[in-house]
Amino acid sequence: MYKFLLTAALSLALLSCGSNTSRDIQNSSNTLSVVVAYVSGGQNKPLPDFDKVTHIDYAFGWIDSTFAKVEIENPERFEHIAELKNEYNRLSGRKVFMQLSIGGWGSGRFSEMVADSILRHSFVASCKAIVKEYGIDGIDLDWEYPSSGVAGISSAPEDVANFTLLVKELREALGEDKLLTIATISTARFIDFKAVDPYIDFYNIMSYDMAVAPFHHSPLKRFEATLLRDTFIENLKSGDGLMDYPSDTAVAQQYGLMYKTPVVLSREYFRQYIAKQGGGQVPEESAIAGQCTTEEAVMMHIIAGLDVSKLVLGMPFYGKSGGGVQYPFQQQFEQKGETGEGYSLVWDEIAQVPYVADASGALVFGFENQQSIRAKCRFAKEHKLLGVMYWEYCIDAGRPEADTLKPNMLSRNSLIDAVAEEILNH
Repeated sequence: MYKFLLTAALSLALLSCGSNTSRDIQNSSNTLSVVVAYVSGGQNKPLPDFDKVTHIDYAFGWIDSTFAKVEIENPERFEHIAELKNEYNRLSGRKVFMQLSIGGWGSGRFSEMVADSILRHSFVASCKAIVKEYGIDGIDLDWEYPSSGVAGISSAPEDVANFTLLVKELREALGEDKLLTIATISTARFIDFKAVDPYIDFYNIMSYDMAVAPFHHSPLKRFEATLLRDTFIENLKSGDGLMDYPSDTAVAQQYGLMYKTPVVLSREYFRQYIAKQGGGQVPEESAIAGQCTTEEAVMMHIIAGLDVSKLVLGMPFYGKSGGGVQYPFQQQFEQKGETGEGYSLVWDEIAQVPYVADASGALVFGFENQQSIRAKCRFAKEHKLLGVMYWEYCIDAGRPEADTLKPNMLSRNSLIDAVAEEILNH
């Protein structure tokens, strides 16, 4: 299962990185294209193929009931993957990195921990001990989200400032040769990026779950024209076009104010800007792009003060409907793996994503396939992002070691291979 002999392409691209420290590699976007795979800790799930990734984020660790230490889901699996990773690195000449991701949706106790210097110090010491004991390469923080209680966890307005303290103390404890990364919401909220940036190696943008049906949860673009260009970013940074617009009703119902952006982007401003650049022609717009797109998520992180070379583009390996009785399709589709009568598969040329439409043509289930994943990888390369990330490895079950998982249409698309081919083999 583990191929310790590298292909010539991978060898040429990556062997030269072996002598560098973790931070050196992350800070040189010309040296390595990053492929971050979140790997969940559940029982009987597939082990990662290290030839296909550069980074593994094990999900999850969480803060224990004392608010002072880190517990690891299925620690035997965590230890086994760490051992396999270290052996792979020794035999292959490549350097694959592994981090423990702490948090996840609904994972709490962060607010209490960061507010108390003693608890914070103990938590940091626990992280450092885990990195050393298991021979992993760092910590990924996935607090969703500082100062927000939307996930049903404790929160306080001071969380944002206290999160900065935590990041600073973690960097000091881990040292410069270990990785410290953050998973961030698409709208770049809840974190003081300028304050934490000196301590962070890169940011995993969760550019998914950005809407529910009848919108796609991870559209690449809203307009056919490219928004992510220097002049447009400079306009936004100077305050031009930062006007509010109402939340999509479906998103507001499910997520409340979570997707209300700090630097609010106006769709009408987008339209006017593109029309001006195109000689007055009104831009064509995707009907399934809801509150935010992947392109806009990258823009918002740049506007928040981050360099594009530290941004990692997140991609979902799962589909999403709208929930509730008006959207029974998700359960049906996942159980049977086929659309059934009255439904059709549609490709949106602007948003660059596939979806299932009902008889009226409305989106009832958005998902990803090789074509959409490759489009996002190429977008990341075109705009010189550090790399890509996906949630999560074990959902792409179209692999021999994962035959015990539920075989449905969405999990048989070889998305892992598509990412590796686009990012690592080019």
